[in-house]
Amino acid sequence: MSHALYRLGRFAARRPWLVIGAWLLISVIVIGASGAFGRELEDKFEVPGLDSQNAVDLLTAAQSDRAGLTAEVVVTPLDDSLTFFDSAEAQTALVEVQAAVTGLPNVLGTNDPAGALARGPEAAARSGAISPDGRIALIRVQYPVIDELSVVDLENLKEFGADARQDSPLQIEMSGDLFFSFEEPETGLGEMIGLVAAVIVLLLAFGSLIAMGLPIGMALFGLALGIGSFSLITYLVDIPSWAPQMASMVGLGVGIDYALFLVTRHREFLARGMTIEESVGRAVATAGQAVVFAGGTVVIAILGLAVSGVPALAAAGIATSVIVLIMVIASITLLPAFLGLAGHWINRLGLRRKNVDDGRTVGAGWQRWGQHVTKHAWVYAIGVTVFLLALTAPVLALRLGFPDDGTLPETRTERQAYDLVAEGFGPGTNGPLVIAV
Repeated sequence: MSHALYRLGRFAARRPWLVIGAWLLISVIVIGASGAFGRELEDKFEVPGLDSQNAVDLLTAAQSDRAGLTAEVVVTPLDDSLTFFDSAEAQTALVEVQAAVTGLPNVLGTNDPAGALARGPEAAARSGAISPDGRIALIRVQYPVIDELSVVDLENLKEFGADARQDSPLQIEMSGDLFFSFEEPETGLGEMIGLVAAVIVLLLAFGSLIAMGLPIGMALFGLALGIGSFSLITYLVDIPSWAPQMASMVGLGVGIDYALFLVTRHREFLARGMTIEESVGRAVATAGQAVVFAGGTVVIAILGLAVSGVPALAAAGIATSVIVLIMVIASITLLPAFLGLAGHWINRLGLRRKNVDDGRTVGAGWQRWGQHVTKHAWVYAIGVTVFLLALTAPVLALRLGFPDDGTLPETRTERQAYDLVAEGFGPGTNGPLVIAV
């Protein structure tokens, strides 16, 4: 393998534009085909064999409305001194809101808090649609199963809420399964923070803008190609809509990591006076082997999700493995082409002046640090072990569970609806239990 990688690295460094052009051509074909023929990613999440999944299947077979998605519209008077029991204006506004929600496309029906109010405060409180103090009304909205819905239904509900809030004496908040199924996650922020952190670390490690930019550029290129291929992979396996976020985190990390190996080794060989082609070839022959084996290990480990029994997790594992595989291939082909194109400029545009032509070892500071640690091995081993144990101590009190709307930011309407329901109806109301017999 070493000899083959050596020849591959030299070829990529000698013919960089050919290799880069091939990658660009493949990317154009894949992304173009994805846009023209790709399928939508799946929004449903099924776990065969679980009691909850069996209940949903039973309700679906019985054509029960409860098999579908739900939404909740929670309203309360803006005036804290008013309640639905004593305010005719609030009651009228509730009737209007309930009628507007019922008229939305694909809404099968709602409960009737307005009708419960007409029967008196005690009947309204017993109905479960009006809080005992009369301050909060809960409109439960029933939709069909997810296969008959789309993000347009969520947009319709949001648009209704925005319009209703403009001239209503009520605070109107919304939540429910419809949001969980179709709300687009806020993507990009976490990846951007990780990318900025990687830039800072690479700048400190390399001290060169070009040396820093090559791993970042290669990782972003591979990430774009991999995610662009997901809608084509859906012809083979249904990929969940949240898989790109998972794959992005893993792919960005391994891509930068693998490129870091090669760039570091390449700069070391350059410092010894080797030519660009020879340096790249040897870097791929040595560090490239580690990249191939490490990438293969990661792919096999992630594919282990296939035995989880959860189809969505298995599909997400396949999608993530595709990203990792692309990163490995890019590391031993595309990155060497970048290195060959950069030439000796890889050490230019530095944050500090460095002389790599005098034969001195690149990263001498890290070498001194490594020697210092090995001279005091027991001290550092014990110290780091104690530190890591301290970091893991909270695991002893760890409580596992699923996040709900109560974990969202307080500015989100789902969180405000959750808080209003908990305040008006008590704990547990936000997590009803459905029993199918």
